[in-house]
Amino acid sequence: MTFTQQIAYLIHMRKPRIVGQRETNYYHVMSRVVDRRHIFGEVEKEFFYRAMRRLEAFTGVQVLSYCIMSNHFHLLLKVPTVVELDDKTLMERLRKFYSKQQMATISQEFEQALSHAHSTGNNQWLSVLREKYMCRMGNLSSFVKELKECFTKWYNHREKRRGTLWEERFKSVLVEDSEKVLLTMANYIDLNPVRAGLVKCPQEYHHCSYAEAIAGGMLARAGIIALLQMHGQKSSWKLASAQYQKLLFVAGEETDTRKGINTEKVRRVLEKGGELPLRELVLCHVRYFNDGVALGSRLFVEEVFVQNRLLFGERRKTGARRMKGGDWEGLFCLRNLSHALVAPS
Repeated sequence: MTFTQQIAYLIHMRKPRIVGQRETNYYHVMSRVVDRRHIFGEVEKEFFYRAMRRLEAFTGVQVLSYCIMSNHFHLLLKVPTVVELDDKTLMERLRKFYSKQQMATISQEFEQALSHAHSTGNNQWLSVLREKYMCRMGNLSSFVKELKECFTKWYNHREKRRGTLWEERFKSVLVEDSEKVLLTMANYIDLNPVRAGLVKCPQEYHHCSYAEAIAGGMLARAGIIALLQMHGQKSSWKLASAQYQKLLFVAGEETDTRKGINTEKVRRVLEKGGELPLRELVLCHVRYFNDGVALGSRLFVEEVFVQNRLLFGERRKTGARRMKGGDWEGLFCLRNLSHALVAPS
């Protein structure tokens, strides 16, 4: 079998990605650099961050939490169903993503298509042009693919290299739209640098959402606030930051067997009140968060299983699988993992 045939075979055998069927869906996304090379320095992390925010503004996919490590990244994404945008709103989105020079060309093309529609009564050209951009909005795969491709193009050009930069396709876990589940995932993401022993507290690591929020980043603050007002309750940054800090610090507390936040610092945070479920687990390297396919209550995971029934064998009768390695307080996943479920950093 030739190399081309091998690639074609692997692509053919690749299982479809589990995609949520709700009006708004949430995903934890993770992707590693090929050979797990440590290519992300300060400059690389900053470029990746800016590309991520530009795509966020264009696509409408909201980054609720993120962490950019030296050889991989984590994102917690809110992916809404995109409604048809009017021309003014569409152009505003485009301006947030494309350069002035690119926008001049795009605007001219839209003007020509609109003029053609008015003069002939045929909107096909305008419809095709709008769909060219609309199809990339509210699309998980498009968002992550474009983000990785943008970084690859920039990095390869700068380093005068060719070829793929990423290890296989990105991993995604469909996350239930529950405050408890989403906060657990956000804590896990923000605590990555603490687990790795790079910093003592997450706010010391400048390339995660919590540190950005503490430094005054409005987009990062909006993500944390969104996590804490899942069911319509309003929250200011002052209230949200205090609540999230308590959850994060308790989840990240150090133990005899793993790195984490100093117990005295945690105690000082807890003096203000607050506890986090799953406190003994979130700081660990948890495979369920990356490989579990779908994460949430039993009801949520069963719903995902039914919606994707054809992707599973006939012998499988149920979707929800209990998560091993600790007390997960009612959380289930779609994939039954058999080894290295939870390991200390």
